[in-house]
Amino acid sequence: MRFRLIADGGALLDEGDGTAEMAGGALVVTPTSGAVLRVAPADIVEISEPQPYAVGLALSDGARLELSQLGAMRTQLLAELAEARVADTERVLLLDGVGTPEAFPGAADGSPAELRLYDDALVIVPAGGLADKIPYAFVRGVTSDASGYTLGLDVAGRPPVAIGRLARRTGEFSELLRTRVGAASGRTAHFLAALLPGLGPVALRSVAALLRDGLAAARTDLEAVEPTVFPALLEAAGRPGAAAGAHHLLTLGTTWLGFKQTDSVQREGSGASPWRDSARPPVLDHDGRAGSFATGLPGMLAAGMMSAGPTLGHGFDGPFHAYGPTLAYGMLGTMGGLQSTQAAGPHLPRAVFPHERVTPASTDYDALADAETPAVLAFLLCLTPGGHLVYEVLNAPGHDTYVFTCRDTDQAAQLNRALDLLSFRVEGISSDASSAGSRYRKAAQRLPALRILRERFAGQVVHTDGWAERLGTLTTGI
Repeated sequence: MRFRLIADGGALLDEGDGTAEMAGGALVVTPTSGAVLRVAPADIVEISEPQPYAVGLALSDGARLELSQLGAMRTQLLAELAEARVADTERVLLLDGVGTPEAFPGAADGSPAELRLYDDALVIVPAGGLADKIPYAFVRGVTSDASGYTLGLDVAGRPPVAIGRLARRTGEFSELLRTRVGAASGRTAHFLAALLPGLGPVALRSVAALLRDGLAAARTDLEAVEPTVFPALLEAAGRPGAAAGAHHLLTLGTTWLGFKQTDSVQREGSGASPWRDSARPPVLDHDGRAGSFATGLPGMLAAGMMSAGPTLGHGFDGPFHAYGPTLAYGMLGTMGGLQSTQAAGPHLPRAVFPHERVTPASTDYDALADAETPAVLAFLLCLTPGGHLVYEVLNAPGHDTYVFTCRDTDQAAQLNRALDLLSFRVEGISSDASSAGSRYRKAAQRLPALRILRERFAGQVVHTDGWAERLGTLTTGI
């Protein structure tokens, strides 16, 4: 293998012969002499083929790596790189969703990409460029062009996304996308029904439409459906001891309430493999030797009768009704009683292979409302007159209160969307991202949602004595 490492400005940093392999989850280029180059898959911005039998990699720091003379390993290396890049990009950029994704090779807005359908979102990892995530809560519709091979995703807050190059899997992708968008809405409705058992189906439908997964609903809109909806949800969703803090936030400004599913409640099926008794071997011959003739004189007589002409009434050339019982006995292998059971061998019973109990794949709806191990995060957003948005988690102990600068409801919706794109994982917001030792440095540089949250982050308040006073000081500046 031959390699060339080119700097951002075009200067040649190194070249020569060596080996290239995937090791330890990264691409490792080992020159015959010189320093080893290790490239994490998430640092590969684009994979290309600049010339036949060569591989070109655009790296996140602007450098380029060219590999040539790979021989037979080129195809394998490309496949391993593509697979590792998708998984590592999701992990490093905090873009993975809930559950196990279904992957489709296709294109988004004309660029080749891997399309990954999670329980809660569509993640798009293009062959070149930044990865993208579309939570189902923001998908307003799916359309198809005249050819039926290009899908259009109507997404709130952004231009439509064109999905194509799925070939024969277009219908499969479209159906699965619609199914998972609908399933996400269904889980939200079921969860809310558990929290609001006294609400009628029409009112519950309206509440579920407002409280889509990860999308906060205004207190005024929830109370417009039914005045008791907001306080009932606030009481049911909060952990013991959190009520005082939540009610304090209600006095600070305009409030929104939201729920986000953070763990999958899809359960795989089991018991699909057949169970067999090892002491009872399979019986492959189920005909009981039908149509065979006995050995010796009885078999000769029976064969003679069946081979005789129609004048004897038993030949194969005669009319069907003329055979009488002979044909039936022949089919049973007994030939009118001339063939004994012992001669033909015992009739073997059909082996029945009982199966273990089969449990189909299902949705564990009860896990959504489990107070001990909640699969849904409940949160409040509060926009203060001083221009701050307070983010408070209601059902997770030990979670700090986060405060962001925010001038109006439009920015509040933008921050809500950014939190949803991170699946409400806030660790990277306040953590140091300037150091080379920071695990969030790459995400802070390349993920717009995290960058917005970090730029508007004003501080956080720990839930200890004096929490309300410190929060007031942070939000008012006094």
